Amino acid sequence: MLFRFVGYYYLKYFLIVFCALEMFFISIDSLKYVDKFPDSANLAILFFVYDALYAVNYTLPISLLLGMVIFYITMIKANQYTALLAIGFSKKAVLKPIIIISLFFSLVYIGLNATPFVYAQEKAESIIYQGNFSNTSEDLLVKYGEDYVYFGKIFPLLQKAQDIKIFQLKNYFLSSFTQANTAYFENGYWVLQDVNISTLPDIFKLGGKGLETKHLDELKILKGFRPKILDTIYQNKPSVSIVDAIQSVIILKNQNAGSEKVRSMLYSFILIPLFVPFTAMIIAYYTPSLARYGNLALLSFGFIVISLVIWGLFFALGKLSISGLFLPEVGILAPLIILAIIGLWYFKKINNRT
Repeated sequence: MLFRFVGYYYLKYFLIVFCALEMFFISIDSLKYVDKFPDSANLAILFFVYDALYAVNYTLPISLLLGMVIFYITMIKANQYTALLAIGFSKKAVLKPIIIISLFFSLVYIGLNATPFVYAQEKAESIIYQGNFSNTSEDLLVKYGEDYVYFGKIFPLLQKAQDIKIFQLKNYFLSSFTQANTAYFENGYWVLQDVNISTLPDIFKLGGKGLETKHLDELKILKGFRPKILDTIYQNKPSVSIVDAIQSVIILKNQNAGSEKVRSMLYSFILIPLFVPFTAMIIAYYTPSLARYGNLALLSFGFIVISLVIWGLFFALGKLSISGLFLPEVGILAPLIILAIIGLWYFKKINNRT
């Protein structure tokens, strides 16, 4: 019964804040493209849908915390919080439904980050630019086994690449050179079109076997190297799902390459959303049981500032870790562990606070 009562009001305030922030984000973000909107109404609607999905990355965590602040302040003003405590419910019991609901939404958000949900911004911008979308990677050199593959330009959304060169090595010496103008990612392979292969002789000597060339209509290479994996490894600000990031870590590990950037992405997607329930524990601890025990206007302002500061701090640490300024374990994992310890300590002591 308590869960239904607290959960109903918390969800109501959360949804109000969430919808308001979504509308605000979409309105502000749309101003960038006001002169570039497509003439088609269907495409315009689709743009707003993708933009709304992209906005969830920013609006969901802060809405969960602000909804909690509004819940407590409203309940205290109406003396409902005091009444719940008076009839025998503890502060911890009142807080538990909020923790469970916020944790549920955080886990749902983490799950969405393993899906194409993370590419909503790219899809929205591709509608605006209508085929001239500039989110491309250029001049990528990839080590694949003992060989090296160069991509002149790659289009992650279109799963297409241009100007591909493959340098095949044998005993650390160049044995063949493969070149193609275009390639497409199909069925787990990069399929090169109109391929020219030049094979060098094993032994260079006067009058011996010379350079051999042949032409192929298609050539399959780079099994499992999906476009987004390449984008993850080489772009400064990639949009990548958890699945692609995990595959990127495996590839980098097999190539004995550093995975700090990809680990930072994984920590950002999986761990950072969990700051919400721990922050909620801290806020609940400092929430008075009676209106006369504190200035509610000042208290609510302080809670909102704390929520924004903690959210902004973790958001900034995630971006800085991805950019390589901090190790992911130092920039993301350590602060979250500290916050978790503080939050759990406050949660343990919350019933002892008057």
